[in-house]
Amino acid sequence: AGGFHTLALKGDGTVVAWGQDYVGQASVPAGLDHVTAISGGRYHSLALKDDGTVVAWGSNSDGQSTVPAGLHDVVAIDGGGFHSLALLSDGTVVAWGANGAGQSTVPAGLHDVVAVAAGWYHSLALKNDGTVVAWGENVYGQANVPAGLPPVAAITAGATHSLVALRDGTLAIWGD
Repeated sequence: AGGFHTLALKGDGTVVAWGQDYVGQASVPAGLDHVTAISGGRYHSLALKDDGTVVAWGSNSDGQSTVPAGLHDVVAIDGGGFHSLALLSDGTVVAWGANGAGQSTVPAGLHDVVAVAAGWYHSLALKNDGTVVAWGENVYGQANVPAGLPPVAAITAGATHSLVALRDGTLAIWGD
């Protein structure tokens, strides 16, 4: 789900969208197929195709729907408030869109990433060793990964908070 719209990925690799569409975020591009993953940002939508490329549509007020030229080998995506994230097959991350809080400035040397999550103005990356890296806005502590956090299995980012599932089956939450 995006900020005001919902996306569904059908078994045949096509996408259906509904909800608020005043900037085109629920208007799926004609002919979009071979989709393997979807994500909704606040006013934009993303689709990952089976060839490792990304299609974006909806608001582009901050460049969040302008997929970087040559972006390929993508294995995961996530749409934030006004930015987008892509995880590449080599374990690196590409971010684009709004960067007023640094949410699109991927930390130097970030590698071995297995998952990404985009919040309103912050971003998270889960590394294969179970550690989490966060960057971007930190007004509510949403980018302050707790010290001593046990190994993490999954991540997600809300508007102003972060949530992780730990490998032991418990949850950890920080931020607002």
